[in-house]
Amino acid sequence: MKPAFIALALTLALVGPTSAQTTPVPLTTLQSAAQSGAPDAQLALALRYLNGDGVLQNHATAAQWLTAAAQAGNAEAQNRLGQLYFEGLGVAQNTATARDLLARAAQSGTPQYLFDLGIVLEASGDAAAAADLYEQAAASGHPDAATSLGVMYHNGTGRPQDLDRARALYEQATAQNHPRALNNLGLLYVRGEGVDQDYARAADYFQRAAELGLRTAMTNLGVLYENALGVPLNEKLAQDLYRLGGSGGTGRTLASFVYDPRLRAPEETADAIQNMTELADAGDPIAMFQTAWLLATNPERDFQMLRAAAHLFAITAEQGHGPSMANLSLMYFRGQGQPQDYVLGQMWLLLAQRAGVDTAALTAEFGRQPSIEQITQAQTLAQEHISR
Repeated sequence: MKPAFIALALTLALVGPTSAQTTPVPLTTLQSAAQSGAPDAQLALALRYLNGDGVLQNHATAAQWLTAAAQAGNAEAQNRLGQLYFEGLGVAQNTATARDLLARAAQSGTPQYLFDLGIVLEASGDAAAAADLYEQAAASGHPDAATSLGVMYHNGTGRPQDLDRARALYEQATAQNHPRALNNLGLLYVRGEGVDQDYARAADYFQRAAELGLRTAMTNLGVLYENALGVPLNEKLAQDLYRLGGSGGTGRTLASFVYDPRLRAPEETADAIQNMTELADAGDPIAMFQTAWLLATNPERDFQMLRAAAHLFAITAEQGHGPSMANLSLMYFRGQGQPQDYVLGQMWLLLAQRAGVDTAALTAEFGRQPSIEQITQAQTLAQEHISR
């Protein structure tokens, strides 16, 4: 199982503390300022590369600019660079360097940085030191830290077991609708650990966590519905919850094929489809995209239809069509019409993002499935693709 920090390292670039800009700075202006040695500009440019914001996502380039800003004493750059070293994203993995950078950032007292350092220390086996950092961050209202510290008190790791303290910390985090805290609080009431057993109350906590997308909570709620514990017996709902919880479902809509909003929806009459197919065969890119889209979204599609759709999307994607790139990414991730390939799926996702396509649904469904090595390889291939 991957350390908890891995998921965070892939997402903190989006949710951690940032140097806020009131208006977007042109990329060329940012690059010029960064090259002149301005740490804030170096950090901002690094974040662009971390997020793929107006540029092709590239952890190695981000690491270069983070290094420059970190050497100038920028705490956020030290924190972000420490995450990259811990995971080996864009740099060779080095836990000692990661800990040093994260510790330097944590000296600022920023709760998120304290928490991030705690994650690394806990993953490295220093639970007591991690708990100390979680205590500091939780005291400042950081919900992740409060939840992680609650787990330590719950299990007696890094702190003596104290179920009352665990419950209080979970409750602190649930006030901010923290899904893991909601689930853990529900477990206390299911098991009667430090509280009177109360299945109905547990079901409420699991429901709230499930609505926030926590798979474990979906499964736990399913157990209650299957056994009529605190909720009415509902075996069908239980099976649905098991499916969502066990198959990687998030309770949210999965990614779907993207249509180009600039195009009129294709007519689906026999004559219109015949005409469009002929245009596609003649090499018309719009007709190829529309034909591929109709094939891919056909409710009765089979492997041959999906293979034909993937072939057409590949042609128009190579021609620079963003929606085709997103659809090809989806097909590679799911193995539809072609062998499943996370590297190529990630590569086309990055290129679609660069082309201005909203890839939020794709990222939510598949963003954590590629390994670090696959992500790095995809970034290299994407850069080679745009350099042709």
